Amino acid sequence: MNTYGKLLRALIDFSDIKLSAVADEVDYDVSYISKWCNKDKLPAGRMAPGINRTLAGLFSREILNHGDLENFRKAFSVEADEKDLPDVLCRMLTESYQEAGRQADQAANRAEHQTRILVQATEVYDFFNRELPEVVRGAPGPVEVLCTLDVCRFLGTAAGGVEDRPAPNGEIRVKMGLNAARLYAGGGKALKDLYCFLRDHRSVSFDFYDDARMDSLNTVVVRGHLAVLCALDQYSRVLTAAVVTDPQEVDRIYLRTQSAFRTADLMLHATEPDEFYRCGYRTDFYVQDHFQIFLTHGFEYLLPEECWEPITRTARERDGDEFMARLVARLQITWEEIFEKGAIDFFLPKSSLMRYMEEGEIIFADVVYTMSPQERKLHIRKVMDVTAKNPNIRFYVIDDDNTPASQQTMGLSVFNNHKKLFLKNVDRYQTGAGPHFYSVLSDRLIREVGTFFDELKSQPGVMAYDGEGIHRFVERYGSMVERMIDLSGER
Repeated sequence: MNTYGKLLRALIDFSDIKLSAVADEVDYDVSYISKWCNKDKLPAGRMAPGINRTLAGLFSREILNHGDLENFRKAFSVEADEKDLPDVLCRMLTESYQEAGRQADQAANRAEHQTRILVQATEVYDFFNRELPEVVRGAPGPVEVLCTLDVCRFLGTAAGGVEDRPAPNGEIRVKMGLNAARLYAGGGKALKDLYCFLRDHRSVSFDFYDDARMDSLNTVVVRGHLAVLCALDQYSRVLTAAVVTDPQEVDRIYLRTQSAFRTADLMLHATEPDEFYRCGYRTDFYVQDHFQIFLTHGFEYLLPEECWEPITRTARERDGDEFMARLVARLQITWEEIFEKGAIDFFLPKSSLMRYMEEGEIIFADVVYTMSPQERKLHIRKVMDVTAKNPNIRFYVIDDDNTPASQQTMGLSVFNNHKKLFLKNVDRYQTGAGPHFYSVLSDRLIREVGTFFDELKSQPGVMAYDGEGIHRFVERYGSMVERMIDLSGER
């Protein structure tokens, strides 16, 4: 029984008043009085002050009529005389009512945040595939998530693609474990699956850490919202899970789990432009002489001289970015030197290349620029000229006709010089969601990616073109390509 019910019951008993008399006095049915006394029910908040004043008057009259004031003072440990007895009783009832309200709120809060135990396979599946993503994407950003579960557990699964879900309300940053041994054991397929995971979740910023210090924690924490403590079966699948939603407990679990994510173990890092440039990825990256570059949106290399000034002007005038305008000018000089002798393997999805011919959009550094039909034609001639002089530049066109359209559009471009490797989130420039870049900090992972691209060259559906191959292609299909470009200009 709550404090209000206890006090009301005690006053009724002390005054020897029937419940029906109390009910008549406050003009309520006797069943209400019984519930207030015995079943933890409370009068409605807006009615409580008037009810308490009426009850105080009733009890005061009965106590004084029976000459029980002294007994009342002893029984309830209060100081009161005949004059202020109604006020004392009203204050007692009001304070106990407020305390009962606080108790009810605490009980409701405990019930709301009671830890849930997920045992059935359908419960576990529904939570991780529906409820948890809804919590993360629906929360007002920024949202911070810690996940000690190895990302390799989620690669290549049907639950991977979530871009058909609503866009997140704010920034989402996830720190997650990655089991390097499991990833490398999977070879090229595992690397491709990891790439697809990032592509399919490109509105989320991920930091992947070597999970050696966390592989047995089996914890997921959405800071300020919930924590999930998992028990895994022999196949590393979630067998049961405890979902904690009490804010204080969630924060405690977050702080304890956070210590497992050490900077020294960081393997892949979501990076924004300022940090990206400080680390030399736009300048120092091109001091090497051997590159693997996978482009998913246009082709911003080997541009004709006629394009440099318009791109610089676009950065300066349209975007108001003087730093980027100067960077574009520096890259012009750097790239011209690289293209003379450097060894560069360009990997281009066929769908991306065709889309560039038709639409002309490129993303040069951070400048989104649409090449005019004439600039696109000059671009083709520039590619022919440079590759004719440098036999170390090769193109590998990947036939992705059977790839779903949702995976062809946008994506992550990959830039590897065998010392540094970064990914560029093309979608960020269209939607404003997700990281601009990913920096790969693991030397082993950089080598594995390099091996993947080397092996990709000989895969079915990949066509290789050197300078002579490009020349033959243009001789055969050049007029058709130019007509296609001209038609896009008319549209």
